[in-house]
Amino acid sequence: MLNVLKSIEFMDKKNVLFITSQFRVGERIYPIIPLLSKYYNLDLLKVYQMSNKHKWVGDVDLRNTVFDTKYLSYFKHTFYNHCDVSKYDLIISDDNRVTTKTNLHKIYSNKKGPLIACSHGNGSKGIHEDDYMKMGFKKSFDICFSFGKKENVHSYIIDAGIPSNDVLQSYKDLPKKHILIIINFLGNRPSPFTVNFDESLFNSLYLEKLQYLYRKKLPIVLKLKSRADEGTFTNNVKYLKDIFNKINVDYKIVVDVEDDNKLIAESAYVISAPSTLALKPIQLGTPTVLIKNSGALGVFDDYDGIFDKGEDFRSYLKNYSKKVNFIKNTITGGLDFNSTEIMFNKIKQYGIS
Repeated sequence: MLNVLKSIEFMDKKNVLFITSQFRVGERIYPIIPLLSKYYNLDLLKVYQMSNKHKWVGDVDLRNTVFDTKYLSYFKHTFYNHCDVSKYDLIISDDNRVTTKTNLHKIYSNKKGPLIACSHGNGSKGIHEDDYMKMGFKKSFDICFSFGKKENVHSYIIDAGIPSNDVLQSYKDLPKKHILIIINFLGNRPSPFTVNFDESLFNSLYLEKLQYLYRKKLPIVLKLKSRADEGTFTNNVKYLKDIFNKINVDYKIVVDVEDDNKLIAESAYVISAPSTLALKPIQLGTPTVLIKNSGALGVFDDYDGIFDKGEDFRSYLKNYSKKVNFIKNTITGGLDFNSTEIMFNKIKQYGIS
């Protein structure tokens, strides 16, 4: 009798396909998976960098150590690269781009129910013609979830927060162990930005003095981003070592981090390019400086901690206060750390109930 009831319950649930394409993009919404599985029949489609055909280019394969370990059991079926998308009442994608990397546009053309996509990352807020939020409407999504209400420049853009940031609240009292530098493009490769993380920039960051700015001397942690077009991260590690061996600081280089929220929470100060990852320390209230022109400005256009290369930002860090209004407008649920609940409710509102 119990098996019959379970079968009836399964049949009554709507069918939802969850598409994951790139770990550092998808990890922002992964915490909604357990909640989705309670109310829907949940299947998984892995594409692009989450596919079994893609070679991981970092030092720890987070697809296995984090995603599969924590979330795979919530899905009834797992598909790679393609599946019959026409049988699903709703499709949720971790990305919103029109690109052959994910073929989300092909999935869109064959779907039955609505397709909700999530922001690829910090961008131009749906204003410019080449913005993913504008390009993808009715091509790769029906609704696109943004981080916060400041991005809602079109009716189909809905603010839903960053669910993975919710756990930051439980880490807020961790002891501070380091000063974190979040790196975008290094100086050893082509870059679309005028300021890159090269020897000249690092020498302008007052690092030898900065390490004593906190209550005690702290080491520098350099957070590298592994990029698929580079094939390996080892050249970047060597590049940084060649620079930092000339600077009188203790330092450590990290690439793939299984718990980036903990890395952020243990940071006394953060120096970063404008990037989605930099929203974490700002939401937590960690003193955070962004280097101008080292990344897309995007949602940081009204953040007051943007400094030119070479500009002294030490007093800003020392006198930092939590940016309540910025967080309120930029990360829905950011002040109360409840983005997971908000995103789930908006899936029911704009997808299926």
